[in-house]
Amino acid sequence: MSKILCSIATRGRYHTTLPLVLEAVINQTWLPNKIVIFDDNDEPQDMRKEMIYQHFFQIMAIKGIEWEWLFAEKKGQHHIHQMANRMDFDWIWRVDDDCVPESTVLQSLYSCATQIENVGAVGGSILTPPLQNTSKSTGLIKDIDSEPNIQWNFIKSIKEVEHLHCSFLYRAGVYDFNTGLSRVAHREETLFTYGLHQKGYKVLVVPNTVSWHMKNPQGGIRAETKKEMYDHDEQIFRNTLSFNDNTVVVLNSGLGDHIVFNSILGSIKNPVVFGCYPEIIPCRSIAEAQYLFGSIDQWNIYAKMDQWKWTDSLENAYRKLYL
Repeated sequence: MSKILCSIATRGRYHTTLPLVLEAVINQTWLPNKIVIFDDNDEPQDMRKEMIYQHFFQIMAIKGIEWEWLFAEKKGQHHIHQMANRMDFDWIWRVDDDCVPESTVLQSLYSCATQIENVGAVGGSILTPPLQNTSKSTGLIKDIDSEPNIQWNFIKSIKEVEHLHCSFLYRAGVYDFNTGLSRVAHREETLFTYGLHQKGYKVLVVPNTVSWHMKNPQGGIRAETKKEMYDHDEQIFRNTLSFNDNTVVVLNSGLGDHIVFNSILGSIKNPVVFGCYPEIIPCRSIAEAQYLFGSIDQWNIYAKMDQWKWTDSLENAYRKLYL
């Protein structure tokens, strides 16, 4: 059986929607192996002293669900999701702290993810009344500005899309969240799920899988009001989309790495290389990559090798990352 982590990032919602979300998660028909609440509050509190949370923790223990309350670094939920992404689980169910899943959501998502080949992420309906007309929504990234998200109404049948919104189940450790975004983390889940699609994984929406988005006006990303944060993140999103037809390669490494990588360059589809040694591989600068994408951590081959517990060659590590 695959191991499932339920990851909940929370900020400013201790006594509003977070308890509703926790109650819904611990009453799923298919339970996660572990629940981690990542506390990103500016002034974190010890919820073990609160009666309602005491009951939640006791119920988790009775049901055999491991749980952990971790204090985050106040950098935003994209950093939190990346922490969860690197934990030792097969699947991560990311649940927003104002998005209340009906009791069969995890069971439906997991069933789809494990019965269909090569699934990277799967989501259901994320409903905020009044519902929007999504009858013409495609779920394709090219239509993101012209149509409502396909998840904003009831989904009639399983459909392959290119990106997901808000809450979904995803395959852990195969793609990274962009930690170069601002604390508001605008577009973070779109960038992540579209990245899974770009790597060749299926991204799906499924019917009969409803989470009710309370869209709490307090806390979460709505605690940030600086327009420049949203503008910064939107620019990174647009920069990323501008390379839709390319494989972005970032070689922030030494001369030897460039020589090793050069042996596989011809196998990569439409590469755009950012590097340090243009005399070895024609490339654009690392500074430009950092400007365009906010963070280049996802291309750090040595961090990847550590994550993979890699014992093979550097060349084959590059093959795994880019092919």
